[in-house]
Amino acid sequence: MARPPAAVLWDMDGTLVDTEPYWIEAEFRIVESFGGEWSLDHAHHLVGFDLIDAAEYIIANSPVTLEPPEVVERLLDHVVASVRREIPWRPGARELLSALNAAGVPCALVTMSWRRFADAVVEALPEGSFVEVICGDDVAEGKPHPEPYLTAAARLGVAPESCVAIEDSPTGMTSALAAGCRVIGVPNVRSLNPAEGAVILDTLEGLDASNIGGLHASRDRARSLIVLAAAVIVAALAIGWAVFGSSDDTNNNELALPPGVVAIDTWVPYWTLDRHLVEPDITAARLAALREVSPFWWSATGTTEIVPDTYLDVAQGDAFVDLLDSAGVAVVPAVLDAMPAGEMSALLQDPDRRSRHVSALVNLVLDGDHAGVDIDYEQFAFADDPATWVDTKPAWVAFITELTAAMHAEGRTVSVSVPPVYVFADTGELGYWVYDHGTIAGIVDHVRIMAYDFSTGTAGPIAPITWVSDVIDGTIAAVDPEHHHKLVLGVPAYGYNWPIATVGTCPSDAPGRTGVTAANVDDLLARRASDAVYDPIAGEWSATYELEHDDGTARCVQTRRMHWVDAEGVAERVQMARRAGFGGVGLWAFGYDDDAVWSALVESASAEIAP
Repeated sequence: MARPPAAVLWDMDGTLVDTEPYWIEAEFRIVESFGGEWSLDHAHHLVGFDLIDAAEYIIANSPVTLEPPEVVERLLDHVVASVRREIPWRPGARELLSALNAAGVPCALVTMSWRRFADAVVEALPEGSFVEVICGDDVAEGKPHPEPYLTAAARLGVAPESCVAIEDSPTGMTSALAAGCRVIGVPNVRSLNPAEGAVILDTLEGLDASNIGGLHASRDRARSLIVLAAAVIVAALAIGWAVFGSSDDTNNNELALPPGVVAIDTWVPYWTLDRHLVEPDITAARLAALREVSPFWWSATGTTEIVPDTYLDVAQGDAFVDLLDSAGVAVVPAVLDAMPAGEMSALLQDPDRRSRHVSALVNLVLDGDHAGVDIDYEQFAFADDPATWVDTKPAWVAFITELTAAMHAEGRTVSVSVPPVYVFADTGELGYWVYDHGTIAGIVDHVRIMAYDFSTGTAGPIAPITWVSDVIDGTIAAVDPEHHHKLVLGVPAYGYNWPIATVGTCPSDAPGRTGVTAANVDDLLARRASDAVYDPIAGEWSATYELEHDDGTARCVQTRRMHWVDAEGVAERVQMARRAGFGGVGLWAFGYDDDAVWSALVESASAEIAP
């Protein structure tokens, strides 16, 4: 009998209760009252949406002239009245909820409906059925953002990764998975695609506290057996290569070799330079293990303007680059896109400006006598409208093609640092396809995949193992096998520290999200008297503590949560890169590490690894 989850987080509409027909009827009524026509395609598209988002969609696609809150209130009037008459429970839902309550498994309701509707459903259940109720009017970001599920886990005092979420829509599944929860998907109006971390069932009937925890465990055991079988096959192929490798039979060249040593690259932010220059002997010893080092303080601010960060101590930067040169490591400065949203895309679509931009980058490298350049243009992904990607993508490829040709003509290299792409059939997402991972991998020298910053706006894991696996799968699917050796997996040695709850009114200088690193997290834990908790599913640590802020006029107490990756987590991600056939790993960031992280990084990159 598998251990029950720490908590079960329930969606409401379509999962606990089959109220989607009520919502659809309400949508038809409000649109038709303004003389418009609605469709089931529109209605099904809105399943799982936050109510304000749904209202905005209705306004944009019909003659309805009300403000979004007014649309929501009219929808709620109809649906609440319908529920007061009759609640259509989903098969097996109440029975499972009752069994979980009896077993002492805390449950929370996580719905994007507003509280007055949720209350009508909760009031029809035995008192205490839900310990917490999170509604759409309780959160700043609705589903598919992870905030609703992160909020529920925080209020229950459990890690999201130890929870099971029950959902009926792709939108809800995306929210729960992004929060780090395991998911049981029970499709209703919308079909659900398989995804890592999710089990799709036809019904909740037959589930109880004794078997709900085993659904993912059995799937994980099956996956482990598949991985083990694959490792056995690889080992057998390796033996065959060793025995028959000297044969003239050219088919032997197609045998799969066992995972090999990976190179180590790293980025060096300007704000870590003090540490490196104060401890030059330690820095020099660590540099000896590296292939490429990217000073992280250059930005593109215009067509020909490549400038250092205004906060960089130029003397420190020059001294550190001299240290890199003396160590014989390849210096590959990273250049960020610091232009307003859409500007870099427009630049690259103009052949003349693109050519001048390439020349500016080449001059940067030649003036510093550097080994190459790392292009880290993230505005496409995180600032530009995805609707522009169809035009950006070919211009980006043209730019990378021209830049690489110019750099190679000077005997220099080109790396690109890009966010992930996914396997749509596995995850239901394409990821940041604007970067055309497969095409650029055939052009540049290295493609660095940024497999971190999974959670930024709200508390959650930095690079959960299941997500990193999705990143790796998507990358190797997008890139031709002959270029897999160019792939570099970004590995974090850091974390974030978020306020997750606040009592009182904070002073204006009370901290929001802050950073932690492997080098300083132990000191922070000691100062806050907080115990660290390891999550083997995410492969990360977390800790929660309270912090008081008082400036004499305002006072508050923040509950803060940290998530971070330690030495063991670094080693695990390096081994994942090796097994996938990547040629390198990239540490974010040099200076965030401590002795344990550095040892784990170097040893896992070169030592024999377990199957």
